[in-house]
Amino acid sequence: MDTAFDQHGNARLFDRLPDGFFAPLSRKYKAVYAYALITLYHCLKIYRSRILKADYMAMLRSHGQDIMDLFSIQADKADDREEGEEVDEKANQPDDKFAYVVRKLMTCGWFQIDRDYKSGNDYVFLPSYSIRMLELLDSLTSDVSTYMPLVHQTYSELQLEDQKEDEYMYRSLANAVHSSDELELSVTLLHHSIVVFKHRLTNVFSPNEALHQHFDDFKTEVGDPIYHPMKTYDSLGLYSRPTVEILTRWLRDERLVAKLASQARLDPTGQGLSIGGATDLVIASLNRVIDVFDRLNHSFQEIDKANSDYTEAVQRKVNYLAGTDRSMKGKLDKICASLAGEMKKHPNADGETSTLLAKVMDTVSLYRGAIFDSDSLFMPFRRERRTEEDPMGLPADFDAADSEGLMNDFLSNEVSQYSEEAIDAFMKKAFAGKGEITSSDVPIDTIDDLVLFILGLVKAEFNTSFFTIKREKDEIVSHGYRMPLYVLTRKEIA
Repeated sequence: MDTAFDQHGNARLFDRLPDGFFAPLSRKYKAVYAYALITLYHCLKIYRSRILKADYMAMLRSHGQDIMDLFSIQADKADDREEGEEVDEKANQPDDKFAYVVRKLMTCGWFQIDRDYKSGNDYVFLPSYSIRMLELLDSLTSDVSTYMPLVHQTYSELQLEDQKEDEYMYRSLANAVHSSDELELSVTLLHHSIVVFKHRLTNVFSPNEALHQHFDDFKTEVGDPIYHPMKTYDSLGLYSRPTVEILTRWLRDERLVAKLASQARLDPTGQGLSIGGATDLVIASLNRVIDVFDRLNHSFQEIDKANSDYTEAVQRKVNYLAGTDRSMKGKLDKICASLAGEMKKHPNADGETSTLLAKVMDTVSLYRGAIFDSDSLFMPFRRERRTEEDPMGLPADFDAADSEGLMNDFLSNEVSQYSEEAIDAFMKKAFAGKGEITSSDVPIDTIDDLVLFILGLVKAEFNTSFFTIKREKDEIVSHGYRMPLYVLTRKEIA
């Protein structure tokens, strides 16, 4: 962006616009102020240079009673950011709400009221910037958008001058420059509008809403007023090539360039230019229009692709939303779509302010499923094929007759580890001289301790142990194991 424009253009903008000029359109009752401004623009078109304040007030009252019934002067004053503003006490009356709104707009610089002392009438006069802004507001509120056939208009005018070569050739060239700038803006607006409507589909959650957006909003705002005219009777593909050929022929003809330069020096926009400066201006203007038409012809191909993608996206969206999937997945998709629509309408909603979210929170529990086991703390093992190896060899002095004795010794050692004597010894050690303990007091450090404890409880259940048990709770966590809570009591105490 040009630095000079940043420093001086913005300064000129805010020097011309008074402070608080846009304040009425940012207040709580901005719809009321917008109605008053649009009504003022209609008065401007009807009464032209002599707008009586009385006529303006009468037009406001004739159509704005319904919207003004919702207006509160006290609430608007509380929303006022300006300090020290005085409002008459009579303004609290309903009939004076219109006068309050008009007075507020005048204070913000939208218009001035001047009194004709001969007739005693008050007239409304608007600055130039206010008229342009009212024209913009009126165009934004209108449902009808018009597209001027700039391509055909430029071609027709240049073709006529190419045949006649009269004294209006430079003026036609200047009009072509202006039309090419307007055309480039229209093509850019068209491309952006199509992409914006395609992006809006992400926030559409019903097939009727998608169809309404495409056949009502898009068709009214973009399709009929802009895209179809530029595609049919004002086609870039049809008129851009002959327009470029005419301008290229002018650019290569020194006689025509000299004639255009002489006409440029007589034009109000080129007064004071030298012959060389006028020639440079003509060449630059010709090249500018040629470049714009060449570029826009390629850009419209991208617009055709964007429009095709948008139409296909609408079709896919409608098919997806209209599909009736009665499976569990389809029902979950419908729930998620409803939740997305609720969050779009109410971004700060929670279980207290949204009935739908409250029902979901009461009926659906979302969590991430996972499994944690003894191998979760280690890296995944690498699967390998086991090799067949020779069995461990026996000692040289091994006697086969002794094998039966070795097996008996092994079995006796394993059985004696969990014998009744071992169980009683373990449990007596757990009591440690106490008459009563609980299952959480039993030390369990190894798997063998756990097995001995379980066997001890089994003996107590069959009344073959030195203590009795009584179940207090179904589940506790002791030494890393989940188990019931038992109270263990010595029989001599019981």
